[in-house]
Amino acid sequence: MPFTSSQNKPNAGDLARISKLETEIAASQNDLNKLQEKSKRIEQDIKDLEKKILEIGGSKLLTQKSKVDGIRVHIGIANDEITKAEVAKNKAEKDTAKLQGTLATNTTTSEELNTEMQQLDERLGELANEVAQLREKVEAAQAAAENSKEDLENLKTELDEKEEEISGFRQREVCFFLD
Repeated sequence: MPFTSSQNKPNAGDLARISKLETEIAASQNDLNKLQEKSKRIEQDIKDLEKKILEIGGSKLLTQKSKVDGIRVHIGIANDEITKAEVAKNKAEKDTAKLQGTLATNTTTSEELNTEMQQLDERLGELANEVAQLREKVEAAQAAAENSKEDLENLKTELDEKEEEISGFRQREVCFFLD
């Protein structure tokens, strides 16, 4: 549907609304101008009063004002240092709590390790006793083996002698039967 020129024109209601808004804007602008003038006068009155106060108090007031400003600077610095000290204190308290926890854990671990070390020492003593007993048994077995070896050699020598006797006896027997 094509646009007609009548659609581009504002209707009577729009025109009335625009007129009313323009009137409100003009009234608001007028109020703003009055308030700005009043504000300028009040600011000027404040400056005039400050000037009169300085004239009345003179150098003494300026000195006091300078001292007050200096004290304010010192208070600001002191407040900054207090804040830093509180932060450092809180950090130190947290670190202390953390280290106490670590210390408690390490103490418990140390006690456990000491108990385990005592048990290992006892076990080591038991094993040393067992090793000593085994050595005695090995030495006894070696001595018995040596005695058995000597006995075996003696028996072997005795056997050899008996075999020689038997062999000699058989030779005589063979000679006796052959004769």
